[in-house]
Amino acid sequence: MDAYYGYGENSQQAIPAAYRPSKPEDWEPYRDVIAHLYNTMNMKLKDVMSEMQMTYNFKATEKQYKTQLKKWNLDTKYIKASEYMFMIKTIRERQAEDPPKETRFVLRGRVVDPKDIARFEKRAQKKGTLKEGRPIQCDEPVEDLVYGTPPPEEISYHHAAYMEAYNSYQYDPATEYAYSY
Repeated sequence: MDAYYGYGENSQQAIPAAYRPSKPEDWEPYRDVIAHLYNTMNMKLKDVMSEMQMTYNFKATEKQYKTQLKKWNLDTKYIKASEYMFMIKTIRERQAEDPPKETRFVLRGRVVDPKDIARFEKRAQKKGTLKEGRPIQCDEPVEDLVYGTPPPEEISYHHAAYMEAYNSYQYDPATEYAYSY
């Protein structure tokens, strides 16, 4: 009867122990899978860890994953406080110019949403790490950051061209226009 319910000696199956990486070479077969889950699928690290354990029986600590992601330059998902501080400093400098310039950022190949920068600035002001009117201290250069003035929106560009053409048009009542009804 025990064998029927799975309690007998013969019914126990050997479940393989979770594979724990101990050397850098242990990670290489899983690199593409981890990169796909973490960056392409935009999964959280905890979810990547559980997926790797369930699917591949690959179990590593959070620290090991973070170290490996950094080594592979896959830790591009999150923006550091120092990077936000540099962006805020750059925005303020460019807004102080005459005429003020709008600024857009691309960090590690990804466009940084201006709302994210504004949210960070608001939180930093609440914490007291960023004070209005005080200069921002950020000596550390930010790698892989590109910024510049965004091109005009296509709609506003077309609207401006339309308005220019409309305003330059002169109606001459003496001219006969062909109408077709």
